[in-house]
Amino acid sequence: MKYRSEDIDNLINQLKIEEVVGEVVELKKSGANYKGLCPFHQDTTPSFSVSPSKNICKCFSCGAGGNPVKFYSEYYKISFEEAAEQLAKKYNIPLRSYKINDKQEKENDKYYRIMNIAHQFFQDKIFENEGRNAMEYLSGRGINPKFIRENELGYAPNSWNDLYDYLIAKGFEKEDIISLGLAKEGEKGIYDAFRNRIMFPIYSPQGSIIAFGGRTLETSKEIPKYINSPDTPIFKKGKNLYGIKDKGNILRKKNYSLLMEGYMDVLSAHLYGFDVALASLGTAFTLEQGQLLKRYTNNVILSLDMDKAGQTATEKTAFILKNLGFNIRVLKFQNAKDPDEFLKKYGKEEFLKAVKNSLEIFDFLYDFYSKEYDLSNIMSKQKFIERFKDFFQNVESNLEKTLYLDKLSKAVNIEKSILQDMLITNNKYREMKPSFYAEEKEQSSKSVVKNALEDITMELILADINYYEYFKDKDIETPLCRKMFEFFKNSREKGKENISGKELKEYLNSGIFSAAEAEKIFTLNMYSITDYGDAKKRETDLKEIFVSWFRKELKSAQEVRENIMVYLKLKRIEEELRFELSFEEILGKYEHFKNILLGNNIL
Repeated sequence: MKYRSEDIDNLINQLKIEEVVGEVVELKKSGANYKGLCPFHQDTTPSFSVSPSKNICKCFSCGAGGNPVKFYSEYYKISFEEAAEQLAKKYNIPLRSYKINDKQEKENDKYYRIMNIAHQFFQDKIFENEGRNAMEYLSGRGINPKFIRENELGYAPNSWNDLYDYLIAKGFEKEDIISLGLAKEGEKGIYDAFRNRIMFPIYSPQGSIIAFGGRTLETSKEIPKYINSPDTPIFKKGKNLYGIKDKGNILRKKNYSLLMEGYMDVLSAHLYGFDVALASLGTAFTLEQGQLLKRYTNNVILSLDMDKAGQTATEKTAFILKNLGFNIRVLKFQNAKDPDEFLKKYGKEEFLKAVKNSLEIFDFLYDFYSKEYDLSNIMSKQKFIERFKDFFQNVESNLEKTLYLDKLSKAVNIEKSILQDMLITNNKYREMKPSFYAEEKEQSSKSVVKNALEDITMELILADINYYEYFKDKDIETPLCRKMFEFFKNSREKGKENISGKELKEYLNSGIFSAAEAEKIFTLNMYSITDYGDAKKRETDLKEIFVSWFRKELKSAQEVRENIMVYLKLKRIEEELRFELSFEEILGKYEHFKNILLGNNIL
């Protein structure tokens, strides 16, 4: 069976490593983690560590471990896909399989072959005569040929279509080269997307080349200094981190990361021995990048540019990281605009001092905000305090909130109880979802906010409109799903028993959908036809998808802990959902859940 990567990610995120491992290993609490005897070798002293915060396990003797699915597959000696299937069924988490034909598999292989050959082309060019300017530039930045080879940097020649012609000569198709962002087609024909640029390969966490970044050697200010590959069939912006290839074990071992802004920042840091440096690929930091980083460490030192834009980016990045539960510190440099320049000017020892003197995130924000307000003025002071609302909204731990509030209270000389109402009581923690980050980017015709649970719910209802009744009261997050639920509602009110292709097409062409949204619904509709032709599979998935929504509502309701009895009742329902239940029994438990909320004025 084949599974979409977003569904596998969703499964891993919903599984609890301590529960999966705890079924076969006797675990004992050890600080924030758990320890037990390793099941993969003859262990006499507990060397197997389980980290709930990172959702991974690891044996510090034999090295075995990984995420919940990998552990399960290695323990039971089954494939990763079989482990995913069994865990999804065991914990009632929807995992949608799909059929991938030979043609699709060949296309994916072809895309990676093209990227690898393009990469080799760039690597060869940097050491040829036409790459001399690139070598001189990098040499001036302190980067030698050995380091260039180790980091697989390259050069895109200053020509119209050398790479394109090279790939065509290798037998690849024009459409594939263009779709991977390596070439473009204009009025004067096809030309290379990267020209006269130092090339930085971008890897997936698994080590495949999926994109490129390019730094121009032109002096004209009209030419962008850096450009990256666009979204392609194998690359999606905002989901990867530059420098992460082969760094997983290092990040876990050192248990921290230096998060920087640019390619050269990361390369300079690596050159000076700071091998935990990563960058966000020239884009604003995203929730997905934070989730990727959290697989390896819970500690981050932000080292972005020192100008106003860089400091604002530090603030926004910190909110995302804090929402995910990271411990955050911020580097501040004197007489240097970024980490690359600082390292070149002052070297490793001074950088280490800067790390030692880094500011805890609250202290950074206090300094950053205080530069904008006159704290001797009452109205200005009030606005200064209000600036912290976003920060407190992204702190989940009550203890952390209390400590930060105490610090702010002393700094501004205002009673803690007064600040409590504004910053905590009336400013609840809001767990970020991937869709929330879209507030930084207007939804264009090129992008659609993703939500795996909402997507599979829409697909299911497109297959059987009657299922809308089970989901009509759900708290929908994405604009696309809200539009479709309005369509489902109108169809049910008209007494429709099924959705005709004509009606769906008319709705998609009504002017309220972007081209990308319409295309996504068209794709989901196609999936609904192929995935849900069998009524038994529809019923099975209905149960699994409903349980996923149920779990989500339970988790949200459990955040209200004023009534311990209510909390324990909800935990009991959550535990009962682990058993094999009929759909009617699940509906009964959902009704009981709603009655508990109503009876305690939580709804």
